[in-house]
Amino acid sequence: MDFWDQLFDNEYKRRADIEKLKRTVHARRMARRHTADQIDSQEKRIEKLEDQVGELALLCRSLLTILRENGGVDPQRLQEIMTEMDAEDGVVDGKITDPSPPDEPPDVPEIRAW
Repeated sequence: MDFWDQLFDNEYKRRADIEKLKRTVHARRMARRHTADQIDSQEKRIEKLEDQVGELALLCRSLLTILRENGGVDPQRLQEIMTEMDAEDGVVDGKITDPSPPDEPPDVPEIRAW
């Protein structure tokens, strides 16, 4: 390679490196912006869920107070029913738990075409 080829080749490589870096910086900025948007979305969702939990807690507390005042519920019997319903999902943890997926994947039958 002679002097001129090396000179122009280096300028081309430098320009290609600069353009590649610009694309990389742009991609990282977009990824960072996307991540920030996801965090904002998750924070809004959490806030909404916290509001819903607060409303449901107030509703339950109000209903239990009305039932207790009217003599329509026995606190001991209510606790027994709650414990029974809690045990129905297989985990006694004070809440309704979604069923967990099986630990092992199901057996897949072996298919032989020939």
